[in-house]
Amino acid sequence: MTRCIIPNTSRSVRRGFAALVLLCVALTTGYPARASQTAGHAATAPINTDTVWDGAAPLLVPVRLGSDTRLVMPEPFDDVWERDDEVSCTLLDDRTLIIRPRKAEIEQRLTMRGRRTGTLYLARVSSALPYTPIVTVHDLAPRRRGAPADPDEKSVLDALKAMMRATPPPGSEIQPSRRILLDQAPYRIAARELWRLPRGITGIIVRIEASVPPGSVPVVPADIEIRIPRLGALRAMGADDFRLDAAHPSTQGYLVYADR
Repeated sequence: MTRCIIPNTSRSVRRGFAALVLLCVALTTGYPARASQTAGHAATAPINTDTVWDGAAPLLVPVRLGSDTRLVMPEPFDDVWERDDEVSCTLLDDRTLIIRPRKAEIEQRLTMRGRRTGTLYLARVSSALPYTPIVTVHDLAPRRRGAPADPDEKSVLDALKAMMRATPPPGSEIQPSRRILLDQAPYRIAARELWRLPRGITGIIVRIEASVPPGSVPVVPADIEIRIPRLGALRAMGADDFRLDAAHPSTQGYLVYADR
């Protein structure tokens, strides 16, 4: 993971409406086996694992050498592998990815971007997880009837949308900035505008550039950690594009910090 700690900062220039991303953090290490047993019969391994994407933890995708794993997503997606030489992947349809490992031990990250919503899904693909041939991912479970949305979460998302649309809400203050926030391969990230928003939220519009020779560099929010203690925690990150290459060596990004 690329890290940078900055005691002070300011922000970016606005452009375009892009994919909306909640920053996901930390790969989990445990995965409870899901098995059922009927009295007098041996336990039978499950065929399908159902999971819900909540934006707080990576999806757990078990793989096994000599077997296929079908990953069924809630929407059509584009995928980026951390090390694509370790797996063979084919699309069964626009929502189903068939994963075939090429080695016995695999532990890596898979990043998927939803084509309909722009959501960035992160998955942990591992041979150490209890194997099931099908993993079905569902949208975030609906809230109970009448339950209000998390006001802090809504404020963070509203701030991210406002920066992407270049429409600061009333009471906002915008300052230009040219501060370098991160300069560590494969990224160089420079602030362009600093947005002081209501409810203790600070937004930073940035320019994300590839700092390595021309090629294909995925922009993976979970691999980018820019800590600015005085602004609070980094709560969300968005970008106009999530892949840098020779044709598009840079993209505009959006960071949202909250002091609670």
